[in-house]
Amino acid sequence: MKKRAKLDELGQSMGDAVSKGDFDKYYLLSVQFVETALTQDKVDWNKVPWREFLVAYSEVVKLNAPTLEFPILVSSKKKQDKKLPWEYDGRAWYFWLNLFASNYGWDEKKIENMDIDTALGLYQEILMDEQFAKEWTWQLSEISYPYNQSSKKQEFKPLERPEWMLPLAPTHLPVIRMRKDMMPMGNIMDLSAK
Repeated sequence: MKKRAKLDELGQSMGDAVSKGDFDKYYLLSVQFVETALTQDKVDWNKVPWREFLVAYSEVVKLNAPTLEFPILVSSKKKQDKKLPWEYDGRAWYFWLNLFASNYGWDEKKIENMDIDTALGLYQEILMDEQFAKEWTWQLSEISYPYNQSSKKQEFKPLERPEWMLPLAPTHLPVIRMRKDMMPMGNIMDLSAK
């Protein structure tokens, strides 16, 4: 997990280098990206053909990508352009270390050797537990029952859930037949028939 956190940070830095047009920095970061994942001695990448380097780079990306599609990854792809004030180099590793050590009491060695799918699955479960605890506390407060002027009653207003916890909208809506008396007057043109 520690190497994975370092690879995430390097990937972010590579994206920043491309957006600034600094391709020398991008190359150096991509070399560092591959070397971080390698377990063997350092390679002189200046002597390696660029195609072989690209193959090595793509293999590193493929091997360190999650194999499962976690819902939390769908909404987390929307990244912020600005760095937050508490962001610093190396924070990704400390985030994962703090998360699992505080929730499960694991030591650094166990967290460092954790599989990415296990880490993301447990992270999603931790966030779900926190959300359900917040919803329980919310239901017990008076704020969750605002007064509705039109009905003259207090009605329950549920706590909003994160985007990745919301049900998916259907991608294909069913076709239903409309009653003849509800159809609009005049000529109706079917544009899908063209």
